[in-house]
Order: sequence, then C-alpha cells, then structure tokens
Amino acid sequence: MKKIMIRVLPLLVIGLVGCGNSTGDTDQSSSVSQTTTDQSTSETSSIVSTQTSESMTSSTTENETSQTNSSNTEETSSEKQEVPDPDAELREAFPDMNLPTDIDHTEGNVVNIASDGNQEKLSVLYFDMSEPLILNSKKLNAETPIAQYQKNTYGSSEEAKNAINVTGDQKGASEVDLGYGIKGYQEGAAGSVYTSWQEGNWYLTVRASNVEGQDGVAMAKKVVEYLESASLPAPEEVGQITIDMAADDYTANEITWQVGNEVYAIHHQEPISALKMTVSTQE
Repeated sequence: MKKIMIRVLPLLVIGLVGCGNSTGDTDQSSSVSQTTTDQSTSETSSIVSTQTSESMTSSTTENETSQTNSSNTEETSSEKQEVPDPDAELREAFPDMNLPTDIDHTEGNVVNIASDGNQEKLSVLYFDMSEPLILNSKKLNAETPIAQYQKNTYGSSEEAKNAINVTGDQKGASEVDLGYGIKGYQEGAAGSVYTSWQEGNWYLTVRASNVEGQDGVAMAKKVVEYLESASLPAPEEVGQITIDMAADDYTANEITWQVGNEVYAIHHQEPISALKMTVSTQE
C-alpha cells in the first residue's frame, strides 16, 4: 500500500503544475487579445476620423463648386440679355419705308422710339434718354420727344401738294446775300424777321425774334452752307423748310416734301439736326 501512494503523488504534482501553466497562458492570451482589440479600435477610430474629415472636405468643395457654377450661370444668363433696339423693331414693322437713320441726341444717351399708324399714315416720335427701351415702351408716356417723322397719304398728287404750306413771299422784301451765290429776301412782321430763299423745288424760311435779338440771316447762311455738302430728298413738285429760332420744342423746325400723293415731314428741336434727319431718309 505505501508503494502505491508514493507513485500516485508525483502524478498529482504534475497535474497541478500542468493546471498552473494553463491558467498563465489564458491570462497572457487574454492580455494580448485585449491589447490587439484596443489597437484595432484605435486604428479603426483613426481611419473613420480621417475618412469623415475627407468626406466633409469633399462635400464643402462640391458645395463651393456648385455655388460658383450657379453664380457663373447667373452671370452668363445676365450677359445674354439683349439690349433693346427700337429702331430695328420699327424697321422690321415697316421694311419698305425710308425712315431716318440719323437722329441727333445727347452724347452718351440713346434714342428711344414710339410709333403710331400704318403704311399709309404713320407718326414716329424720338426720345433722347439714358436707358434703352423697347419700341412703344409705356415709360415714354412721361417723356418729351426731341424729333418726329411723319408720312401721310392723300387721294391725289394735287391734294398732297396743297397740304404743304409754302412760305417766303419775296415781293417787297429786302435782298440779302446768303453765300454760295444764293440770294435771300428779308422782311419783318409782328416782332419777327423772316429770311426766305429757294433752292430747286425747296422753299426755305427762317423766323427770328426781334425781341430776343436773334439773327435770322446768320442762321440762313448756316443752312445754306450745310446744304452745299448734303443732298435733301427731291420733292416731286414742292418742299418746304421752316426754321423757327424763337421756339425750342421738337416742332420748332419742320421739313415737309411731296412725292406723288404722299407727304413726308421731319421735325427736330435743332435746325441742322432736322436737316440731317431729312438727308438720312435716303440712306
């Protein structure tokens, strides 16, 4: 019996030793596992943080790009807005009419237009303004025109001819030299002095005010000089140019001429500007 006991004890010791080693390995394995998990969690957290930062940066960049593109689109859209061209609109409506192309106006401004009528009878008003407007804009109702173009159609050439009021009776008038071999005739009436002359089928009259000390002869010479280098349209039988130095609205200066059964008229608040408009109807 004692021998048996001696043999069994070493086995128990060995078993206990084996059990002790197993416990130590488990603790170490647990420690390594925990360390690995902590490192993995730390690395994963770092990666997620980096990806989140990159995602936010990308989103911000995309938003900025989108806003820039939107801004560029708005600017491009604004740039594509067409500037109104009332003269082109009027010519499109009346392609066969000899409308004036030269309307004197303030430098830096534009000419806006209002029209009324048809091919047989037409009235066109011109406005000197800073803002370009479409043809017949309602804003023109509050503005004052600087010039006008008119066309009237009559039943016959005789009616059209009689519609033009020819002035400048030379009987009993004093003769004056207007230059370029042209003689004018001057007479006074009711505080005004009238200077008249004739060039071809055109009859011309300048009215000056004595009260305001205006020089009608000087203005007549200026008109004669301009017409030496510019050609007016040819009336079929008669045309009249009347310049009123005492007036200052757009009807102050009137040029009318007859062609067949039609009568054309130009008005402008400045005398030479009225002549320029008339000359430009042939261009």
